[in-house]
Amino acid sequence: MTKSAMELMGFGDDHVPFVKIAKRQKSRGIPVNVPLKKGAWKSMRAQNTLMRDAIIHFECNPEVVRISDFPIQLEYEIEDRYSVIGSLKHVPMLGVWTRQQQASYFDIIPRSKQLDMPWLESRTNRLKRALWEDYRATYRVLDETELHLQPRWMNYQTIRYHAWRPDKEAIMAVRRAMSSLPVVTDISAITLAAALANRAHVFFNEDGTVAQYRELPEIKRAFSAVMWLVNEGEIAIDMSTVISLATTVTRKSTLLANNEERAA
Repeated sequence: MTKSAMELMGFGDDHVPFVKIAKRQKSRGIPVNVPLKKGAWKSMRAQNTLMRDAIIHFECNPEVVRISDFPIQLEYEIEDRYSVIGSLKHVPMLGVWTRQQQASYFDIIPRSKQLDMPWLESRTNRLKRALWEDYRATYRVLDETELHLQPRWMNYQTIRYHAWRPDKEAIMAVRRAMSSLPVVTDISAITLAAALANRAHVFFNEDGTVAQYRELPEIKRAFSAVMWLVNEGEIAIDMSTVISLATTVTRKSTLLANNEERAA
């Protein structure tokens, strides 16, 4: 059976990483398990916390549809000033597949470690060339100066926290509210228009009567639904400031399309 382009490039549903991260490592950071929704499996083992942070970035990017760890093994040529003198193999730490069916590969290397790698720029250029020639894919090296750029990094953590467990009723209410609001609005206006009831804890007696009822106003259902819609790419928000009720929200055509599809 012929493999699809996704499978050939390391993004298949049965993907197995080319590198296995041991539970304990020497001088390579602390490995962590990262739950995710865009991987072949429900969790991914990151080599260190910076790789985990890169995974969270891609999880919160609505253009990314699949994330793979150590997705492919690439062989690239090395040369001196006269000719090719050999080849080396390399496995990128992460790969992503986008809605546009474009593959991109990344290595996540802390700045402090890069200072001890004088050959890194040369290797990066070779990998860029090899990946583009062989796969029409892009390659980059990421570090904490980009991954932890504020307030974007704080906002990604907020989006991930609120979008992880979707409240379907709240999401539908926010979709309906936004269809009646201006294209550009803010989270506060959406919350008022959605008019969602507070979540509540209800405890019952053995005979079925209510023993205790307590509303939970601290759970912002509309806010969480907005974060889920951002994560799905149905709306866009201003990421230049820390997310709050005053954050600007821009409606996309996909939100209206989803509304019409569910109303049909």
